[in-house]
Amino acid sequence: MAWFRFSLVFLALVLIGCGSREKKEVQVGSDSYGHSEMSDDLSGLPEAFRYPDAELVGANEDSTPRYVSRNFVLRTQDSFPQVFRFYKKGFDGLLNGFEVGCSYSDDEVTFTADDGEGNESLMCVLVREKEGTLIVIVHRQERHRGISI
Repeated sequence: MAWFRFSLVFLALVLIGCGSREKKEVQVGSDSYGHSEMSDDLSGLPEAFRYPDAELVGANEDSTPRYVSRNFVLRTQDSFPQVFRFYKKGFDGLLNGFEVGCSYSDDEVTFTADDGEGNESLMCVLVREKEGTLIVIVHRQERHRGISI
């Protein structure tokens, strides 16, 4: 789990530092290539997980022949406990067969939801900042499937 948190922090730093909206092709396996595109579009983020009035710091979409992963970094001036309550309510509302988990410390909370079959997952990491909260969301789903979350 530590490598996954490191990956999310790295993703957040990349998204914060990248202002480019260019498409990039990267090799993800010996015979397959992924596609990554920066965006300011929140349409790929399920409505229940769009924190009100949060600033979009960055978003991107990565795709491989099998999966699409949409990554969002948001920032709000709202308090860490207030943001926590919003996302707890959203994850508690996932009743359609998703396994939901939560781990937390004083300065970070990680919510996870997985369909148990590897077809769709959602992760949300909240990080307490000096003034407000950083929100990192990763929504991954198998291609050619409708969004369940």
